[in-house]
Amino acid sequence: MADLVFQAPAKTIFGLDAVNRVGVITAQYATRALLVTESVLSDERSVPRVRDLLAKKNIDCIIYDELLVGATDRVASEILSLARASQAHAVIGMGGMNVLTVARCASAALERGVEIADLCEPDGYSKSGRTERPHEVAYIEVPTAIRDHFMFRDFCVLTDSASSSARLARTGAGTLKAVLLDPRLSMTLSQKSAAAALLDVLLAACEGYLSSRANFLSDTFLLESVRLLTDAVRMTVKDTGDIRARTRGYEAALLCALGLSTSSQGPAAALSYAINARYGVPKAWIAAVLLPHVLEFYLSARPERIGRLSVALGEDVDGISAADDAAKAPRAVRRMMGQLKLSSRLRDFDLALDDMVDVAETAAEFEMVHYSPVPLSSQELYELIKLAF
Repeated sequence: MADLVFQAPAKTIFGLDAVNRVGVITAQYATRALLVTESVLSDERSVPRVRDLLAKKNIDCIIYDELLVGATDRVASEILSLARASQAHAVIGMGGMNVLTVARCASAALERGVEIADLCEPDGYSKSGRTERPHEVAYIEVPTAIRDHFMFRDFCVLTDSASSSARLARTGAGTLKAVLLDPRLSMTLSQKSAAAALLDVLLAACEGYLSSRANFLSDTFLLESVRLLTDAVRMTVKDTGDIRARTRGYEAALLCALGLSTSSQGPAAALSYAINARYGVPKAWIAAVLLPHVLEFYLSARPERIGRLSVALGEDVDGISAADDAAKAPRAVRRMMGQLKLSSRLRDFDLALDDMVDVAETAAEFEMVHYSPVPLSSQELYELIKLAF
């Protein structure tokens, strides 16, 4: 096997009211910060709370809380321009995955003195080169939608505004300085959004566990993530507003992000990013639909591993037939989806199957697809989409 390289790139603080430390953390790096967030958090007092915590540490704070229609390069460029104009040396991303993506990209470009488009180039730079002398920038992340699969990676997925295509943005290592995981912040999520977020994490954990990049360390993180997610779903079904369920979901998401730092998401994730970029359907909804189908897709290729996922999902297995044990995993997921009242078909999102050929071709270009346990072409990705329609 290849050498395992593991590095925890940032201080991670987990717990109820962990966001109270945002001022202390930011003061270590800057006296002027840009807070990238969502308007809903302003309405819920979360943004004023963070602004006050920063002010107590004498940190000037500029707030960007425009309504995001997706994690687009255009929005990331707006944030980058604002960060440069305000001379911010810290960027705080507080929100869902779209917010965290554009904030991370703006931070990386600001520190390296490049434009957002440069991050999407294979070598991290385009012909435009550096725009100014770069300086150290601290990126501080505060997820409010339970998860960020790219939390400990040096890249993320950004939408090209011109083509509505998902592209890999290489943000590099070192910009992320701290992550504050506060389950209370997720209470702004609707019941449906929280449920879909749990299934999104479950897809990422399952694909990471089945990936050809998986190793003993990622296996440990990801299997435990699946077990915790199973608990979180049960708690959510009983009481959608239970803070314990949200806390368990955050625990699972953190373990998933740690596992993905040495493993990789797979083809279903690539498809969800591509569909989200092209049609604006929330990624988590797509991930939930694709999850049981991708598990069935791999039944013959990874029966023993999917059998272990069945156990983590709370299924009773006899250990006699790996195929029979593995078949219980997609059934368990479908049962979860029914309990959470989530859509089970892509056609429920007003998508047209004829349009999915281009989506499959976009997804096939993602590096994460290459780590599938079986080789997948764009045609095979299209077949996977058809199963989910």
